[in-house]
Amino acid sequence: MKTITLLLSLLLFSGCAVKYETAVNIKNGKIYPTRISDKERKKIDKLYSMLISLDPKIDRYEAKELAKTAVLYPIYLSKKYDLVYPPNFHNFLVNINLRQKGLCYQWVEDLMKEIGCKNFKSFSFHWGVANRGKLNEHNVIVVTAKNASYESGIVFDAWRNSGDLYFNYLKNEKKYKFKEWKEKSKIISSCFSFIK
Repeated sequence: MKTITLLLSLLLFSGCAVKYETAVNIKNGKIYPTRISDKERKKIDKLYSMLISLDPKIDRYEAKELAKTAVLYPIYLSKKYDLVYPPNFHNFLVNINLRQKGLCYQWVEDLMKEIGCKNFKSFSFHWGVANRGKLNEHNVIVVTAKNASYESGIVFDAWRNSGDLYFNYLKNEKKYKFKEWKEKSKIISSCFSFIK
């Protein structure tokens, strides 16, 4: 019994806490980074470029705001979730009730709640899912230009790299085959009222 307890203790404490150079606070519903690393600045700029490439009519201010929110808010959530690395280990901790949140669908819900508060007019948001209903199900946000096809979108995946936002054009995604979960997409496009 002592051996099992020791092994479980080692397993529980072998996950690394997630830390970032960038520090993010939320005040009055707005993101206030107190420090942004060069890495995050570059990510924001790259995502901004990808967002404006979706359509020539994309509002540049909205694209910058969406890029900033999508990159910085998961850093805030990683602190809120008391996140550990790797993501599958964090899932284990959530599933045994040692952490409250941090499963992939919870990242989608919380990030969409923040994005939804900004009421973007240039973009549509979709719920992407791979391996739906299976043990390895994975959920993400897929962002498109307003009313553009799902297939033309950009994947936002905050879970994959433990709060370090992964983004890529859906057509270039190699690891997962995301399909639109249309029922969930309807919900997230209706003011995100389902998220508490």
